[in-house]
Amino acid sequence: MNSSSKPRILTCSVDSFPRMGGVSTLAYEVTQALSGKVSECVYMGPRGTHFGSRPVAFKFYEDWESDQSLRAGQGAPLEDERIFDLMRNIITGYSIDALVAYHPFYYGPAMVEVGSFLGLPTAVMVHGTELTSQFPTSIDPARKDMPDSGADSLSTRLVRTLERASAVLSNSNFTAQIASRICPDVKPQIVGCGIPVKLLDLLESRSPSYSGDVRARRRARLGLGSATTVTYVGRLVRHKNLFQLIELGAMTGFQIVLIGGGPLRTQLQARAIEAGANVHFEEEASDERKWQVLEASDFGYMMSDYDSVSGGFEGFGIAMLEYSAAGAVCLSSGGHGMADFAHHGFTTFDPRGADGELSGEVLKNLAADEPSMNQLVSASRALLRQEYTWSRVAEKLLEAL
Repeated sequence: MNSSSKPRILTCSVDSFPRMGGVSTLAYEVTQALSGKVSECVYMGPRGTHFGSRPVAFKFYEDWESDQSLRAGQGAPLEDERIFDLMRNIITGYSIDALVAYHPFYYGPAMVEVGSFLGLPTAVMVHGTELTSQFPTSIDPARKDMPDSGADSLSTRLVRTLERASAVLSNSNFTAQIASRICPDVKPQIVGCGIPVKLLDLLESRSPSYSGDVRARRRARLGLGSATTVTYVGRLVRHKNLFQLIELGAMTGFQIVLIGGGPLRTQLQARAIEAGANVHFEEEASDERKWQVLEASDFGYMMSDYDSVSGGFEGFGIAMLEYSAAGAVCLSSGGHGMADFAHHGFTTFDPRGADGELSGEVLKNLAADEPSMNQLVSASRALLRQEYTWSRVAEKLLEAL
């Protein structure tokens, strides 16, 4: 891509708002950040895509004819043709000179084909779980699952898309390693994840340093308990290691707040009662409520592990950035994709001892040590501002193109 002038970019994602999740958030935020760095940015999403009250600085095309059931299988080639023709029309209409897919499925295969046909650079982003869902042995050699290798299978289309793209982008070094195991000739470029600069500015102005008293007063205003609080934001699924969080609450007496829904909620509620832990569930929290709770929390929780049943793992762990931005100390095991940001005792804190077991006493000592809490918050925010904003991710994406 010609670096002497600002490009005109078409971005697309099958995972788009109002569907909540990491990919939807990244797709919107990076496109928004790109819009200030390029001369034109057009976003294409499937039928029903909308951004609610979020500001939109880019052009938007809603693909009314989209049918995501055709992402693989017998109907996929004809759907690829439809998407190919649609993208070519958008490219012509807006004089597009570079293409980005934030997800390798559905739009990805047609995007790399139209880019190749028109001689335009293309970039495809991978996030982790979609790779291991098709190639489970890439993370767990003990798995016996073998992907469907038919010409129009999801696994075959995934490999073809990654191999045909001009650049493959990854949210973490760990995810990049998995992509390279699947496609040895592919060398992904790490662009990471982020948060909006304006949001980081606001949160830092509201909590310039860690203060346990201020956070306790905020909890009182929100109707939460006065005890030291650990908050988790995300899906209630097994690889997030949430039963361990309940054990942590039981051994320390800390209040646990779980924001999000998922299949484990009933089991987690039962375990909290059995363990005598103080656990507060909020399944339908708005973005505003989420940030209010995080600004009132002392710790955020990100201790994910690999789940051999579902194949789930942490491709990056964007919640780590959210906790740190809000001025809460992130508790993280630092494994898998979390390793890029999580550095024990510097940006995050691992509450496990040398034996791998949780240490409630160590965590209680940290919570009582306000200077150490503040040092962790300050260091994590400094790294956030340097490398983990959506503006920085957009810059890395443009460099890759």
